[in-house]
Amino acid sequence: MKDAKSPQERIDAARQLYAVLKEHLHRPTWTPVEGALILSGIQPPAECAEFPRTGAGLDGKPFEGEVIDRWVKAREIMRLWEWRCQGDEEDGTITPTQLAPHEFIAWCQDVDIETDWMHLIFDVISGGKAQTDQPDLIPLAVAEYAAQSAETIRAIHVLAGQLSSDSSVSAPMPNKVEKSASRVPMPIPANRDHVSTEELAAILAIDPQSIRKRHSLDGSYLGIRPTKLPNRRLLWPVADVRRLLGGGGRNLEKLGNE
Repeated sequence: MKDAKSPQERIDAARQLYAVLKEHLHRPTWTPVEGALILSGIQPPAECAEFPRTGAGLDGKPFEGEVIDRWVKAREIMRLWEWRCQGDEEDGTITPTQLAPHEFIAWCQDVDIETDWMHLIFDVISGGKAQTDQPDLIPLAVAEYAAQSAETIRAIHVLAGQLSSDSSVSAPMPNKVEKSASRVPMPIPANRDHVSTEELAAILAIDPQSIRKRHSLDGSYLGIRPTKLPNRRLLWPVADVRRLLGGGGRNLEKLGNE
């Protein structure tokens, strides 16, 4: 039996995995084989058009046990893709040989393909924001490790004279700032393709509820149409948000009327 990873090792591994997933999502296109492998948790060879005989996991695991099961799942996805190719041929339609990542994911959803790795990918797309309609389950060992780390930080600040020794505060908190009567716009996050509804509201300095109400009426907000995840969470394209804010007086006038 392999030694269990420490909480810190698990955190480091998770960060590395999310970096790998983000790198794949930022690529302009996937081949269908690449898409099937990625959504099954297998690291694909670059621009592979043929299904590989082996492959390591996206998490670095070797081709054995669980990773072989992922490989089998990828084969199942490719079988469905081959059926699509046959249907397209009968209809006289040309099947694409490369698709944008979101297009391949959308096809998988259309044919009811679901894998554990798709949930991780949606988490990367949403920027790691907690889903309010699902429990936020943090592994016990990691939660305890975080609590112990916070306690260590508290002890350091006690020694530094920043907290009293009987304080129950885990870390120094900034002085409470009085809430401003007017909202202050939040900068658009760097290196992000999408923002959540709450983040969009903060960027526009408005109430999130006004965005939700307008979206419920016409499916958009000031011309921006979001991507709707399976959990009903909305993700707004950063490029469209930048265009809205860069549109000058007309767009700002529309925003002021919201």
